Amino acid sequence: VERRERVGAERMDADDSKEPPQPPSDSGDGTYTPDDLIDLVRAIKFAHPEMSMKKIHKEISGAMANADDSYAFLKEVKLDEVKKVWKKALKNANKSTQKSSADENQPKIPVDGVMKFYTVGDGSVKTLAENYSKHQAAAVVAAIQQEKKDELKKYTNFFLDVPADMSGQRPHQALINFNDNNKKKSNSDKKATKSSSSNQNSDGRVIFKIQAAQLPPGMEDMLTPMLLYNKQRTASTFLHPPSPEDKAEEDDGGYMKIKQMIAESGTGGALGDIGGTKAYFYGMITETEDGPNVVSIDTSELAPNQRW
Repeated sequence: VERRERVGAERMDADDSKEPPQPPSDSGDGTYTPDDLIDLVRAIKFAHPEMSMKKIHKEISGAMANADDSYAFLKEVKLDEVKKVWKKALKNANKSTQKSSADENQPKIPVDGVMKFYTVGDGSVKTLAENYSKHQAAAVVAAIQQEKKDELKKYTNFFLDVPADMSGQRPHQALINFNDNNKKKSNSDKKATKSSSSNQNSDGRVIFKIQAAQLPPGMEDMLTPMLLYNKQRTASTFLHPPSPEDKAEEDDGGYMKIKQMIAESGTGGALGDIGGTKAYFYGMITETEDGPNVVSIDTSELAPNQRW
């Protein structure tokens, strides 16, 4: 009996000497593992494909460690530790990294601004890595949206097939979708596009002619409809001057801007001054489901003069 009690006591002492199991770093216990470093390296490389190993180490032990007191333990990360996980971290991220670095226009997050995204940290390295990547994704989306807004500001929009004796209504901005321009084309449209490749810009925009009528002496200030059409005349419309109500607004629908560009840089027609003045513009056509199609004219620059 005494022997059994002595053996039981020894076992209890041995169990007491064992360290309790450590929780994973995801619980925010102020430690990190090699897998945590891999996550951090991948997150930073995604946001900054151009960063070297030394700069990524500096980002982890500096900017990330100072993001919140709960991440202060990352100050202890050594460059050798980053070096050990470097190849493994980039092994499965090479494709996305190469794709990002190949796009020179991809927006990058300023290093000194990354941490502004974070709120109160929970000490979890996994959360830190996820937030870092989410911030990059949010920055890319915001930049793309802003780029689209800036691009749309260059264009003024008109409905196609508007006759000379009526003005119709101005297209709503929501109708404009340049990405869908080439999705719904008939066979005749495809043939016309193929034959008019020389009348397209490198980005697929079509060249349109806009003609302003030559008015009799003393009536030069009168505003009259201007004719717009493409080379094949498969797309045409009349651009009408603003109504008295529109004249009171800052935005007249683009008519006056186009008229001014034609007056300053346009050329005479086939009949000379008698035939009026013309100029060529880049534009895009948006096809709509329930109404007339829309032509969007770039008023930031003129297209080269054409022989038609």
